[in-house]
Amino acid sequence: RLGDKWPTKIAPAGIEIDDAKKLMYIVTRENNSLYIVDLATKKVVQRVQLSAEAYTCQLSPNKNELYISLWGGDKVVVFNTTNKTITDSIAVGDNPNELCLTKNGKRLFVANANDNSVSVIDVSQRKVIETFNTALYPDAPNGSTTNGLALSANEKTLYIANADNNCLAVFDV
Repeated sequence: RLGDKWPTKIAPAGIEIDDAKKLMYIVTRENNSLYIVDLATKKVVQRVQLSAEAYTCQLSPNKNELYISLWGGDKVVVFNTTNKTITDSIAVGDNPNELCLTKNGKRLFVANANDNSVSVIDVSQRKVIETFNTALYPDAPNGSTTNGLALSANEKTLYIANADNNCLAVFDV
């Protein structure tokens, strides 16, 4: 249980689990928070206030970092799971949502729902190194609502869902 019943607004949005540490990380929309839950006791052990509504989160391969897309903040924040603090913030496109990380943890793809794009982050440099235009055609107005990502098993192809165009954009990465 993260909090009181309605009318208290929490709205869990993204979940990640660290099996080794027996911790669950939950990000929320309504109260802009990261909750850390001990899976053995089922109790919240920490709540971290975020600067905007969160959409989802993803752990790094070594589980030392948690990447959080801030839908309402146009950025991805980096949470250090050892020190239990936010250590970085990376500006991305408008309304970032889905995250997809390469197996080696070097590249983080971020779907940006409000500007037909995917930001490609170099994790070690903590910066966007490329932005993919995912619209139906190059100068299309915003409105594709880029909201889903999948990387092929060989990590050479990125599939991107555009919810409001009912289409996929496919990139050779």
